[in-house]
Amino acid sequence: MNTYVEELIEALNLEVISEIQTDSRLEQRRKLPEEILVGTMPDRLKRLLGSEDLTVWEHQAKAIEHLTNRRNVVVSTGTASGKSLVFQIDAIRRLSSDTSSRILVIYPLKALASDQFGRWKRLVKSIGIDESIVGRIDGNVPTYERDATLSNARILLMTPDVCHAWLMRNVGSGPVRRFLEGLSLIVLDEAHIYESAFGSNVAFLLRRLIAAKRKATRGDLKRKPFQCIATTATVSAPSEHLRLLTGLDFAVVDEEQNGAPHFQRRILHLSGADYGAAGEAAVADIVRGIMDLPKRRRFIVFIDSRQGVERVVRSIDNSSVLPYRSGYEAEDRERIETALRDGSLHGVVATSALELGIDIADMEIGVTLGIPQSRKAFHQRLGRIGRAKPGTFFVIAPPAAFGRLGLTFNDYFLMPVEPSNLYLGNRFIQFAQARCLLEEMEVLGADMASLPAGVTWPTGFGEILTSARPGAARSREFDFIAQLGADAPHFNYPLRQVGESSFDIQEGARNDPSRIGSIAVNQAIREAYPGATYLHAGRAYSVYEWRTSRGERAIRVGASKSSAPTKPILRKQVNFSLQADGVIDGRVMSNETGLLAEVYVQVNESVEGYRIGRTTKMYRDLRAENPAMSRKQRDFRTTGVVLRIEEDWFRGSSEAQRLVREHIAEGLRDLLSSEFGIAPFDVDSASTNIGLLTASGPARLTDAIVIYDAVYGSLRLTEPLYDAFTKYLARLGRGASLAGDEAMVSNVVAERLCAWAESLTPAGTLNVSHIEVPDGWRLVYKRGSIVGIYRNGVLFEREILEPALVELPGAAPALYYKYPAPEGGSQYVPHEQIERTGQDWAWELWNSETKEFRDIETDD
Repeated sequence: MNTYVEELIEALNLEVISEIQTDSRLEQRRKLPEEILVGTMPDRLKRLLGSEDLTVWEHQAKAIEHLTNRRNVVVSTGTASGKSLVFQIDAIRRLSSDTSSRILVIYPLKALASDQFGRWKRLVKSIGIDESIVGRIDGNVPTYERDATLSNARILLMTPDVCHAWLMRNVGSGPVRRFLEGLSLIVLDEAHIYESAFGSNVAFLLRRLIAAKRKATRGDLKRKPFQCIATTATVSAPSEHLRLLTGLDFAVVDEEQNGAPHFQRRILHLSGADYGAAGEAAVADIVRGIMDLPKRRRFIVFIDSRQGVERVVRSIDNSSVLPYRSGYEAEDRERIETALRDGSLHGVVATSALELGIDIADMEIGVTLGIPQSRKAFHQRLGRIGRAKPGTFFVIAPPAAFGRLGLTFNDYFLMPVEPSNLYLGNRFIQFAQARCLLEEMEVLGADMASLPAGVTWPTGFGEILTSARPGAARSREFDFIAQLGADAPHFNYPLRQVGESSFDIQEGARNDPSRIGSIAVNQAIREAYPGATYLHAGRAYSVYEWRTSRGERAIRVGASKSSAPTKPILRKQVNFSLQADGVIDGRVMSNETGLLAEVYVQVNESVEGYRIGRTTKMYRDLRAENPAMSRKQRDFRTTGVVLRIEEDWFRGSSEAQRLVREHIAEGLRDLLSSEFGIAPFDVDSASTNIGLLTASGPARLTDAIVIYDAVYGSLRLTEPLYDAFTKYLARLGRGASLAGDEAMVSNVVAERLCAWAESLTPAGTLNVSHIEVPDGWRLVYKRGSIVGIYRNGVLFEREILEPALVELPGAAPALYYKYPAPEGGSQYVPHEQIERTGQDWAWELWNSETKEFRDIETDD
């Protein structure tokens, strides 16, 4: 099979490390339940199925049987197994029996919704129903068209994003209320994608949608019942995942009942670099090789780097190959999607944005650079090819890439997929969602004395809801989130991030720029920092400045003649505390030479400059000539696992000791990501610039590593590392044996770690110092401290000059700090508005009467 593979291997001198071949499988069919074969349904189904016998695959019939018995259903079978037919048949059943019924189909990605929109229209037309009953509302549809679409559609396709930002924001309007009243079916396609920050936000959105539905029908769900269908090819424990996602119970139809046939596939591990210039060059060579084959064979390439996608396509320089990633404007996405559907594109190079995207029947070849971020992602990418004929999939990675994880290629392929992680206890997600729910229930006239009935709400949400009410007392930690939401929480709290401000990408003159895209701050400091070469939709731009004044958050760029890549110089500073309020639920284990703990973590990331080739440009040098060339940063609070070992092989400031800590930190992070399918950008590690928060301020450590959630407020993704620490150490040891010199850590280091961990026992309460503040004195930031101040949602660093008490009308004197203003002179900031960022700050004592200062003295 697939003899062109040998042609590619020979022509490009490819080294095959390992190969897997999957067998084909014959179909198993079963007749549809008699309960739905009434009225016009038999004739419509014969036209839909293209046969007279009214049989479908085994799993499809079983799912429809559950639906006729009024159960919510999750269909969890492999890619290309016809899961969509289940909800299509049920939708036709509802349309045929109830003219007032409305169906909401939620697709997680615009590309998928756009592709399925045409399929839905063709489907209803084929069975004799006017295709105008199918409507689509996503970010591409102008707002002035949405009410009419909502009123006319009986089948409505939406992304979660527009459901949250538009539908629920307008839940009090007539068209929305009428739609909710008739809503009888919610379809969640590709449900496994709902994980991490995005999935956790969507979990609250779905509960809010159900609450609004109940209110629109005045709680009479017997008169206006609704059900939910979910589909997924790659999720573990589907029933539990859907219960967490929706607050409802589900019947499961899984792979054991799958009656669909499938084609053979060849899956090859090719030797090569898995990232950077060498990896991207290898991808470009393979693409050129595919395009040189005697017969046209369509392909899709996956790269987990937005800028890497752009660089590869520029290198190929062929109009029949285009890039696809997030951050494009609607017209750019539509142009690429249309070209994929009509066959004018030979292939596409994409990020994970097309993992669930357009289904192209003749897509034969898939390529992924590096091991995908999860086994779920791997199987989704694999599922893009071989849908109507045998297919081939290449994984480009170093020979020891799987061995480093303590696995073989076959182990990786056969292992079950990871759970789809939801952490519904994230207090910042809860606060943002509470703000939205309160607005929705207010316009619907609901009594919010208690949480809306009908679904199970996450633990702690009721308390957060109380603090989110207008005028309610709230913890200071919610101030920044509250400011981001302002008076438009549905619009200002996007589903795909938590607590991150976003920037428009603008091209043109300062006084008349045009918007070409958008980017979140955590991506901007890596891709669109001042001076960077930023690639967008196949074009190269120079980044001129960040604009954060007058309520504006924008990054201004201009067309660049050069596409020479730039690389950011990033600095991470990580702080944690071992005081009682710094440790999560007392989760500390210790021995004579160290400890393991799950803790609350504060992370500061900053871009200090950038490199072009061998030239280094630091902002501290550039800013004198161009003030726009200044460092940018993000600061967030999260959770993580800290490991401290006070032994010479681990502790110290030598290069060898630093490398040991770095390799252990990166190895544990990569194993955690691999084991649980955590996206690489959702978990990170630090082995330097780690500070222990003491009574007097941060103390820098050389005996610690931290693996932490890179998500604002934490999704508690590193919790399993604490719970199963010895298991991960064993995996590091197996990786050392399998990968040899390419292992994450050496055999010697792995053995030392395992030996050290054997004596860990629960530590109970740790002895930590605390501050004694004498009468008449105040605890203040030490003069010369570098602290953070938020302006328009963007963090700026300022130096504390001195404290001051400021008289305020009708109130007690308030503590302020004087700091130098960027434009000259000085300004003052209240104590409560200061953010403790980085490690260049400390406490001291100040007597406001005598103007004396005193260093901190602590009691152990």
